[in-house]
Amino acid sequence: MTEQAQSTTEQDCPQCGAGMPVDERYPVWCTECEWNVAPELFVYGVGGTAGLRRESAGRHGTATFEELAREGTKGHRARLTPAHVLSYALALLVHGLSFALLGVGVWLLVRGWTRPLAAALGLPMALLFLVLRPRFPRLDTSLPRLGRAEAPRLFRLVDSVAREVGTRSVDVIVVDPYVNAAVTTYGLRRRVLHLGLGLWSVLPPQEKVALLGHELGHFANGDTRHGSFVGSALHTLRLWVLVLVPERWNGRFGRLLSLLVLRGPHHLAQSALTLLEKVTRRGFPRREYLADDLAAQVASTEAARDLMETLLHAEHIDGELRRLSEEAAQGTGRADETLWQRLAEHLAAVPPRERERMRRVSALEWHQQDAGHPPTHRRIELLDRRGPSAPRIVLDARTSRAVERELRPAAQTLAQAVARGA
Repeated sequence: MTEQAQSTTEQDCPQCGAGMPVDERYPVWCTECEWNVAPELFVYGVGGTAGLRRESAGRHGTATFEELAREGTKGHRARLTPAHVLSYALALLVHGLSFALLGVGVWLLVRGWTRPLAAALGLPMALLFLVLRPRFPRLDTSLPRLGRAEAPRLFRLVDSVAREVGTRSVDVIVVDPYVNAAVTTYGLRRRVLHLGLGLWSVLPPQEKVALLGHELGHFANGDTRHGSFVGSALHTLRLWVLVLVPERWNGRFGRLLSLLVLRGPHHLAQSALTLLEKVTRRGFPRREYLADDLAAQVASTEAARDLMETLLHAEHIDGELRRLSEEAAQGTGRADETLWQRLAEHLAAVPPRERERMRRVSALEWHQQDAGHPPTHRRIELLDRRGPSAPRIVLDARTSRAVERELRPAAQTLAQAVARGA
């Protein structure tokens, strides 16, 4: 009775007089004049974060968007750019400096073994190399990890998507509770897919294929941040900044050491990290747009577009996840794998009118997943321009159930961890 009342109750728009359906769970807004389409913007205006996002996207991504909108995304791949080359040059410099530190330290020790001053300089440099040596990212051992033996059907799905986008598959899948997904490297050349159940669990089968297509598309497009060489350089620079920060050293001698020795190297390390971060981000809009195209190529344009629209609800999904986890922690809800099913049911219950409102809000505030992604409404627009396409990989019901069975132990573990606030 309540649902029926919510669907039939209307009120007139105070701005244009058009009828507005009322649902007490969501803001009331006008389809015709967009009155109250974004209550926070209606009251405070479009500014702050929204303005900064628009400015940033306009400065760095407008030309790329217009080019791809004009020429289309089909068949395009990320190209070699000066920023791409510079990122490798900076990474080479970072790794080279690490080994130069070791070389000079060893040389001073060998050549100046009988000279106390040389040994006093060489030994700290050699020891410092042990701390600041190039390090490759490691897997997070606190999260569930799946190998091919534990999840053969899931890996076959990932392998098939990787073949379609033209890249090598991943070596391990790490499952986490977040409303996100990502690919990266660890070790020398090993690849990992981070699969966030907060996102994966709410997606229909074909959107899951689109998600895999997009993430693996970063490898296919040669995203330097996801590669071993540049990725390890970023990891090394972050370590340098952490170790060399003067505030880590206490006491009178520590303050003197930081003033005379550490302040300069710390400033250089921070500057190098900032520069490499900026350089590797320069090609972000193109890589994201082309990764979306690969997602559409594998899963269909409709599935890729639906995935983008689901991402508009990421904050709401995260909020519902926190609410369900708090219920479980207080003993009023269940701390089992059904947590993820309830999350999916929550999103599925969002009515079409509210989904349309979120699409319009995304264009008003230039919604982005983060600073590395172009505005979501522009990603959707490029997919619309791409035109419909048939899926190359279809995740059928039988395979989907098999994949979920393989993920069930991880889902149970993470649901309990989320309920404990871990």
